[in-house]
Amino acid sequence: MKKGQISLEFSILFLALLVAIIVSTMIPGMYGYKKTIETSSASMGHAALSKLKTNIDMLSVADAGSKKVVFVKSPPAKWEISGRNIILKGNGYNITTTCDIDLTSTGNYSTNMGGITIELTRNENDIFINWT
Repeated sequence: MKKGQISLEFSILFLALLVAIIVSTMIPGMYGYKKTIETSSASMGHAALSKLKTNIDMLSVADAGSKKVVFVKSPPAKWEISGRNIILKGNGYNITTTCDIDLTSTGNYSTNMGGITIELTRNENDIFINWT
């Protein structure tokens, strides 16, 4: 073997390693993209729902007539209020939480990706949610 030459076995192993790296990074990128988007949307939805529930719990111990404005970043989803439950239905996920106080609202609210402002008003027996 001359100086500076590499063996045939080494070049075959090197090419096999290169192909393995390319295939292992390409396949998840092609087939895992949708799942990645769903997971990140669900994570953002969980954070938005958690922030809203925390503010509702704080307002539930306040006097009647108290108000609070909450700003949350929401993924594309539909917000629903049902009794004491808040339900967030997105593309590929449903997240539900239960509050300690009855909830009423202006109705269901659909949102695209972005921030939403929610006005919470403490009534005598419940909290009114105004989606703005």
